[in-house]
Amino acid sequence: MRTSVSFLGAFLGLSLFALQPPVHAAGATSAESYWYLGGDLGYARDKFTTSRPGWATDSANNATLGVRGGYQFNRFLSVEGGLGSLGEIETKVGNRKDKFSLGAASLNVVGHWPLTDRLALLGIAGLSYESGRRRGDVESTSKSKSLLNLGVGVSYDVTDNWRVRAQYIDYGKLEWKGNNNATIKSQQFTVGVDYKFR
Repeated sequence: MRTSVSFLGAFLGLSLFALQPPVHAAGATSAESYWYLGGDLGYARDKFTTSRPGWATDSANNATLGVRGGYQFNRFLSVEGGLGSLGEIETKVGNRKDKFSLGAASLNVVGHWPLTDRLALLGIAGLSYESGRRRGDVESTSKSKSLLNLGVGVSYDVTDNWRVRAQYIDYGKLEWKGNNNATIKSQQFTVGVDYKFR
């Protein structure tokens, strides 16, 4: 319950923040709206933890790919959906190994805070449907769960139709429960481009 309240507060705060134009933008051109598509390259950091004896806490960095599409309502607010990989992590107990493969589909509200006509800071909040597959010597099973995700970033308009974007997103923790319980926490750092249809 506390997590839901915190997320609601962050969501409302981000929305209000995004709709408030900065003082120096008062003389800027009028707000525009458009659809956009984008893609990302980056890496995910996945961390494995468990309360079961014998397993070692482990982490891994993985190259990732992702795509997204969204609608920009004005200079300060957009809504977008995305799909991407979150990498793999292998863990072991004794001479037995399990491998976890992760991915996520997300729906986010993005607040854009213009610093100049081309450069903007980003605040990201939303929900991700994260899925994971566990396979190996100890257990083979799949797990999916809706998780809150929060992130920050920066974007730069190279032209009127193209912008580059870098961002960090915390996807939260995906849990396997049972005799061989495990928790995988995923964080992602990406650089990508968006094409604006306008």
